[in-house]
Amino acid sequence: MRIVIAFHQSWYRDFKTYYIHFIFCYLITKSPELVSYMKMLKLMQGVLVPLCSYLTHD
Repeated sequence: MRIVIAFHQSWYRDFKTYYIHFIFCYLITKSPELVSYMKMLKLMQGVLVPLCSYLTHD
């Protein structure tokens, strides 16, 4: 969920570009267990409700 929130606060227009160019290029050394882009899309399906809750509550 942290990656999705960071994407919404970034200047990237689409998630694929953000994930491939930012997450994979800069964060792969800090977190070697990052999942592929396709796996991340599947994981994002379960993040929708908690993300909406996070964004509507202070």
